[in-house]
Amino acid sequence: MQYSFQFNAVWNNWPFLLEGVWLTLAVTAGALGTSLIMGLLICIGRMAQARWISYPARLYIEVFRNTPALVQLIWVYYCLPILTGIDLSAAVSCTVALALYGAAYNAEIFRAGIESIERGQIEAARSLGLTKFRTMTEIVLPQAIRRMVPPLVNEGVTLLKFSSLVSVLGVADLTYQAQVLATTTFRPIEIFTAIAVVYFVLCGVLAMVARRVELRMGGGQRQIAVR
Repeated sequence: MQYSFQFNAVWNNWPFLLEGVWLTLAVTAGALGTSLIMGLLICIGRMAQARWISYPARLYIEVFRNTPALVQLIWVYYCLPILTGIDLSAAVSCTVALALYGAAYNAEIFRAGIESIERGQIEAARSLGLTKFRTMTEIVLPQAIRRMVPPLVNEGVTLLKFSSLVSVLGVADLTYQAQVLATTTFRPIEIFTAIAVVYFVLCGVLAMVARRVELRMGGGQRQIAVR
């Protein structure tokens, strides 16, 4: 069976696809920024000595790491307004859902990064009279952050790829725009090949920027493993 590729459907409708690219980046940026802040807070709760703080944090992590992202998207969009009375747009609901999902993984990345620092350094800092706060900010975090950059970048790439799921809820991201074009131009192979290349480039650029940041911060540190 011979197939004649005609990428004119892509070139002629590129502005339409570009609108989806911007929305994809906006959703990803919003979800990533929010998930980093939430992840840090959950990490602090997860490492707390008090069980009434650490147990809910652990439960949150387990729930969002062990349920599909698509189910979480649908739940936030349909169930959250019923339970809270807050009516969110589809784009905002998807951003919130992806942020909640990413926060669970980021919390474990933060925890693994902090716990990867040798205990002897912490004990030495305390023996020199440094407080817990100064030990954390001056000894632990500067080293831990270097080790956390690669897994945090991986999580950012994951959120970027998972942002394609928002098309299920009618959010006009890149995947949704491609679906519209595929049904109107009858050229699904060309359309979806093009957006696959776009996603590849976006993820590649993100990884390249992160690699440069890692090198500037002094790469080569021992990698961390997220359990």
